[in-house]
Amino acid sequence: MCLHRLKKSAAALGLSALLATANGLADDTSIQLSKGSLHLALDPAYGGRITELRFGDQDLLALPQPGGNNFGSTFWLSPQSLWNWPPVPEHDSAPYAVSAKSADSATLRSRFGAGARVSKTITLNSGHSATVHYRIDTDTDFPEVAAWEVTRVPNRGLAFAPVTTDSVKTVRGQVAYTLENDTLWLPMEADAALVEGKVIANGSEGWLAYAQDGLLYLKVYPKVAAKNMATGEGDIELYLSGEKPYLELEVQSAAHNLKRGEGLDWAVEWLVAPIPASLKVHSGSPALLEFTRQQISQMASSP
Repeated sequence: MCLHRLKKSAAALGLSALLATANGLADDTSIQLSKGSLHLALDPAYGGRITELRFGDQDLLALPQPGGNNFGSTFWLSPQSLWNWPPVPEHDSAPYAVSAKSADSATLRSRFGAGARVSKTITLNSGHSATVHYRIDTDTDFPEVAAWEVTRVPNRGLAFAPVTTDSVKTVRGQVAYTLENDTLWLPMEADAALVEGKVIANGSEGWLAYAQDGLLYLKVYPKVAAKNMATGEGDIELYLSGEKPYLELEVQSAAHNLKRGEGLDWAVEWLVAPIPASLKVHSGSPALLEFTRQQISQMASSP
């Protein structure tokens, strides 16, 4: 684990993290997963976060000014009305137990918090892709609950996803998005990235993409019908802090009614692919959409 992560984890977790580690509840060292050109790092001591997503030497999650709790890829319960703010610490930032790990896979598990325990299994696949599998186990009834993956990336790229256009809503602040080719486009232009805002939508194809520094980062998840989205949420959400240099790429599962003792399984496929130099990255680009769909098709056909 790099020095700034150690300092950050120690400051945020304090004595509770040290006690949890001493009791065997968490691994206090970073887990490194590698396969081919793809490398992921996980921090069991800090919410089981995915803290690095590297393709070759380039880390897509590295922030120019990391600080506080706003880094890496984390997991929350949806809808947010279940916990309001801040996120449930047992799911978001407290230590996770490590139950299995190898060179290209790891399984981590949280403690129960707000009536649920979260498990994560991250597995690197062939073709520059990874499967991030989540499970929610309950010890109370949930009339409505969904899985929610929140990933923070530097705000210097282009986010885009096919959506049902009448589902797009700005639910906080201002967001300088555009709708073209039945796709939501959010370019990280200088002025737009300095304004706090959040936009939500119902994805029409089950994927969210981010083009950054010559790489395409894709989240592919089970498509959600509009009627099955969690109350007040979207299965695609984009959040800009306005103060910190990051964009949140968020995807959600369909909402479910779970009784105590029941569980919810959900997986997101991550894919990283180099963007051809001849392909110009800009809002509304049919060529970028075609390239992205080709990557998804190739990933689906891989053994």
